[in-house]
Amino acid sequence: MSVRSDLRSRLTSGQSIVAPGAYDPISARLVQSLGFEHIYTGGYMSGAHLAVTEPLMTMTEQVEVAARVARSVPLPVICDADAGYGEPVHAMHCVRTFEQAGIAAIHIEDQVYPKRASYHAGLEHIIPMDDFLEKMKYALQARSDPDFLIIGRTDAFSAVEGDMNEAIRRGNALRDLGVDVVMPRGVRQREDLDTFRKGVPGVPLVVIAGADDITVQEYTDLGYQMMIYATSPIIAAVDGLRQVYRSLKDTGHIGIDAQRVAAMRSEVEALISLPEYQQVEAQTTERDFQDRAHH
Repeated sequence: MSVRSDLRSRLTSGQSIVAPGAYDPISARLVQSLGFEHIYTGGYMSGAHLAVTEPLMTMTEQVEVAARVARSVPLPVICDADAGYGEPVHAMHCVRTFEQAGIAAIHIEDQVYPKRASYHAGLEHIIPMDDFLEKMKYALQARSDPDFLIIGRTDAFSAVEGDMNEAIRRGNALRDLGVDVVMPRGVRQREDLDTFRKGVPGVPLVVIAGADDITVQEYTDLGYQMMIYATSPIIAAVDGLRQVYRSLKDTGHIGIDAQRVAAMRSEVEALISLPEYQQVEAQTTERDFQDRAHH
């Protein structure tokens, strides 16, 4: 079974899909090593790891990030495809490009394009619903693999031009159009999550998780089948690096004892498959030098 058919099967059967974020192969392999079965590569994390805001990223850059993640692990990768990177023809090209890159699912949103950096500050703008539905119609037509999931995302709840009623209206329209999953961005509080779920029945929902104190089980109980963690990896990475480098700056030492450094290095080496390569070399190019290596 392919990673795409596996993801679709889980979606169809009603299983919960928890997708921690990963923006490079090492973070993807860490996700896999902990037993997770799905990965999310979002625009925020992809842009941040390149030190730019998501609205400044091109489709090519996002596809490259997602493709590296997909190549590094045998897991379905769910990816942020922005606003389809333009008009209907651009959305068609977007779908085909992500599909050819080995991605299992993408979400396309109704924000204006080009996106604006101010959306991170709560100043979001959305296009008219009819224009968005037209774009999504051609996006759906563009896929060649029926197991490639297309998620319709609406930012209407938090947009300047929208509210909960508009988000529900668009969610139902996306469902009727035939998207596989609906994503309401900005709907985060329990009461709002419940309102949207009740207002948009008959379609799986995805929630952007990790910014609140809501657990996977609570999201499931609220009726959300897919949970993606869009900012968690880059926030954790920056926090961890800052602690180490702050300690180095303040004390002259990284603040991690030698035993812990050795243990973490071994874990990193396992994630990059170093033991496997060393084993092959022990049987080939380094075969005659093994005794020397142990002295």
